[in-house]
Amino acid sequence: MVEFDYVDLDTKRRILDTWGKMSESDKTHFINQVALSLSVWGDDVRGKRLVVEVLKMMSDNGTKTLADFGIYAKQVEKNRLARDRLKKMSRAMLVLDGYRIKHGLSSVAHKDLGI
Repeated sequence: MVEFDYVDLDTKRRILDTWGKMSESDKTHFINQVALSLSVWGDDVRGKRLVVEVLKMMSDNGTKTLADFGIYAKQVEKNRLARDRLKKMSRAMLVLDGYRIKHGLSSVAHKDLGI
């Protein structure tokens, strides 16, 4: 995926390490949230790049599960890549919030505080 060309090797390793430690349930929730996001805000190159931006943000913030995707996706609305699709981004956030509520997912990110 060309979108990952913009991600440094350390970040890629952290993302893969997080994925490897996740439960199958959390992996499914992550995949579903990404699919919902792309279906609403667009699955073009820019839409995929937004997914990568969320993953980078999650990695930088020390998330312990990629199932927190819906929490972090809200922050990508401020990204310059999202400017031309703000209405779609807002709609995606509503869909993601609904998904997270329906499946009893936390509204607070699971972070590794390095303690």
